[in-house]
Amino acid sequence: MKKVLTLMAAMALTLTIVSAQDTKQNAKETAKQAGQTVDAAADKAGRETKKAGRKVSRAAKNTGEDIKDGTNKALNKADRKMKKAERKLDNSN
Repeated sequence: MKKVLTLMAAMALTLTIVSAQDTKQNAKETAKQAGQTVDAAADKAGRETKKAGRKVSRAAKNTGEDIKDGTNKALNKADRKMKKAERKLDNSN
C-alpha cells in the first residue's frame, strides 16, 4: 500500500512537472509570436511612412513644375505683348 501511494505521488509530481514545462513552452511560443507581430507592425508602419514621404516629394515636385510652367507662360505672354507693342510702334512711324 505504501509503495502504491509513493508511486501515485511520484506520478502526480511527474505530471505536474510535465504540465509546467508545457505551460512554459506555450508561454515562450506566445511571446515569440507577439514579438513577430510587433516586428510586422513596425515594418508596415515604416513602409507606410516611406510611401507617404514619396507622395509628398512627388507632390512638391509637381507643384514646382506647375509653378515653372505658369511662370514660363506668363513670360511668353508678356514677350508676345511686348513684340506686338513694338510692331505697332514701328508701324505708326
